[in-house]
Amino acid sequence: MAEEQKNQTPQQSPNNKDNKPSDWRSKGTPWIYVLLGLGILFFNAYLLTGSSSQSIGYSQLLEFIQKGYVQEIELINDKDIRGLYTDEAISKGKVPFNKTEGNAFREDPATAKKKFATIKPLDHELTAFIQEYNVAQKKENKPTLAFAAKTDQNVLGGLIGWLLPLAIIIGFWVFMMRRMNPGQQVFNVGKSKASLIEGGEQNITFADVAGLNEAKEEVEEVVDFLKDPLKFTKLGGKLPKGVLLVGPPGTGKTLMAKAVSGEAGVPFFSLSGSDFVEMFVGVGAARVRDLFAQAKAKAPCIIFIDEIDAIGRSRSRGQMMGGNDERENTLNQLLVEMDGFNTDKGVIIMAATNRPDILDQALLRPGRFDRQIMIDVPDRLEREQIFRVHSKTLILADDIDVAVLATQTPGFAGAEIANICNEAALLAARKNKDAVDMKDFENAIDRIIGGLEKKNKLISPFEKRVVAYHEAGLAVAGWFSEFCDPVVKVSIVPRGFAALGYAQYLPEERYIFTKQALEDRMVMALGGRAAEQLFFGHLSTGARSDLESITKTAYGMVTDYGMSDTVGHFSYNSAQSAENPWVTKQYSEATAEKIDQEAKAIVDRVYQQTLSLLTDKKDLMEDLAQALLKREVLNQKELEEILGKRPFEREIHQPVMAVSPQVENDSTAD
Repeated sequence: MAEEQKNQTPQQSPNNKDNKPSDWRSKGTPWIYVLLGLGILFFNAYLLTGSSSQSIGYSQLLEFIQKGYVQEIELINDKDIRGLYTDEAISKGKVPFNKTEGNAFREDPATAKKKFATIKPLDHELTAFIQEYNVAQKKENKPTLAFAAKTDQNVLGGLIGWLLPLAIIIGFWVFMMRRMNPGQQVFNVGKSKASLIEGGEQNITFADVAGLNEAKEEVEEVVDFLKDPLKFTKLGGKLPKGVLLVGPPGTGKTLMAKAVSGEAGVPFFSLSGSDFVEMFVGVGAARVRDLFAQAKAKAPCIIFIDEIDAIGRSRSRGQMMGGNDERENTLNQLLVEMDGFNTDKGVIIMAATNRPDILDQALLRPGRFDRQIMIDVPDRLEREQIFRVHSKTLILADDIDVAVLATQTPGFAGAEIANICNEAALLAARKNKDAVDMKDFENAIDRIIGGLEKKNKLISPFEKRVVAYHEAGLAVAGWFSEFCDPVVKVSIVPRGFAALGYAQYLPEERYIFTKQALEDRMVMALGGRAAEQLFFGHLSTGARSDLESITKTAYGMVTDYGMSDTVGHFSYNSAQSAENPWVTKQYSEATAEKIDQEAKAIVDRVYQQTLSLLTDKKDLMEDLAQALLKREVLNQKELEEILGKRPFEREIHQPVMAVSPQVENDSTAD
């Protein structure tokens, strides 16, 4: 019984068989207005104006008058002429007459049959013409023509003609306002747009949040406070008013906030930072006030603002002189409201952003969002937990090894892992399989990273040879460089929009790199360019992404990491920050020239090192390229058969990280 009352909404009633809301504002309401408008038009056209008369020309009217076919004429507003034919003219068919039966509401069919209408030109005096005609008729003792002139004022018709366009304009305006602000009336734009989930209705708990163990420990204190505030306040302590969840996109910030609400069992106000800003001035500040008023009434509760950087950016940046910044007004009101309540009332503010560097410092000071929880990309063990959660609803084959999948996806966020599981299920269903196997997961990772496989793409034999030797150079350079990631797969099957081939590596989860490690990675990236020069004697556009990578690395070594004896131990790029957005460089032109020369020297030295390495392994490159031309795809075991055991051995799982794709041309390269 309690469960039935919980599931029944206030708008449901026992008489509602379809269990739908009984509110009259349903989707069919606009049709009521349409039918009402059509009814007004019908009433005005057919009931007020009478029956439609036979229309004739004015010259024809004068002819019919001369022949005696007209018995009555009425001139309205000196313009519109209405009249009746004689019975004799109708019976003999001398005049065109109405075939209709007339308006059943106002007149009989006999009268409607005799009616005609026309329009009098401005340059003709109808009254004088009829007077002359009647004089002539009297002289011959014949019936005269009845004539009357009057002014007709259709008040109701004129009122409808004036009100109907106005009603259409007002209706269109109301419709557009509702489209811009769905579910709210025009004059309620200052109300908060936060969606409220009452306590107990949130079914997401910490059990649904895989990984993020450190973040869970941080927010568990918030849950304990909401459940038992006196435990913390009795000793005089105060919990932080605001908790800011910081991390890359897709790492689970919003999910963590919902889990806090589900664990605490308290009302949960959820909205985005952009929901505060509207086209009207002052709406954002009004919505902030209304949100906090609702939260205080529902305390204890949680306010969650997603993407708070939409309103929390640093103030007075890029604002025009004399302009009004609605975003700043909203931020100011948010700062005031956060200072205006105490945490002992049970209102906790949580927010999420992936751009903490651009937030206003007043927002991050103690007393507001004074606790920041970092939710970073998961490590290998956490990825394994995430894979188990998202594959729980899939029908898996016996060969699935979640630990191997976690090893193959370094740097993947939770949302990306969820996408891999879903893509693997779709690929298995496309092949009519009964379960999702390991091959489907590997293909899903390939597809997400490298793009859709295009086996039917037409490539000339020469281009295919260039791609094969390019990828062979990348594989050999990485295979025999100590600090490079192990090569586990090489393919010359086109993928994505521009990739004609790719080599796959298994990156280690490293947090620092030595100078030798960075140079070894540059050797691997230059392997394709060096292979083209060795075997073809010319260069192609396929190495653009590789060149972009080594250029960034070389300049980073000089300007960021201080790995140049010529320039010294400086980090010049640190001069530009969120606090100093206008500072572009902190060095002179002479130093800039040294930086360019040193970066070029590093690239030249590494390129010569790559040429030397590939020259020594030229026979192995030839064998690898020919094997690629024959089989198109080589896995880690086949690479070992050709190149031998890798000198710098470590445990390798099967693929799958695609890097350094060969591209078609310079304009489409990534």
